[in-house]
Amino acid sequence: MKNMKKQILLRSAIGFPIGVCISSLIILVISFCIGTYAPCSPGCTALFGSETAGATAQFLLSGLVGSVFAGSSVIWEVESWSLFRATATHFCMVTPLFWVVSLLLGWCDLSLWGMLLYLGIFLCIYLSIWLSQYSVYRRKIQKINQKLQEDTNENAV
Repeated sequence: MKNMKKQILLRSAIGFPIGVCISSLIILVISFCIGTYAPCSPGCTALFGSETAGATAQFLLSGLVGSVFAGSSVIWEVESWSLFRATATHFCMVTPLFWVVSLLLGWCDLSLWGMLLYLGIFLCIYLSIWLSQYSVYRRKIQKINQKLQEDTNENAV
């Protein structure tokens, strides 16, 4: 348990700059697509009163999201939990936080359509990442099992 708390803190600390970098990368991609640079969305600027305050809020909230995503990744290492339980717990932890941050930063609207669109996009991204991770670990497990089978066959001969 003590080691898990240490892992949560370490991963959260590493997750903060990763969250900031991902957010900055998204801003740059959007800026290239629309042809003009803005450090944060107009909604964020309006909510926080200035572009500087909005960019600061975006920096801090993006870091928070990165910290929570990274820190909560220890959930996947609870061996007594099923894959479904770990996935559901992780999803329920990160989704509300990400949604609130998305609202504060002007990434989505506070409307039924905005919420549904947000949830759909978030689910697609979450599912894509989950499936890619699942595939990677499944292949690793298959290789380990294959190696164990080969070692068992060699020892039996």
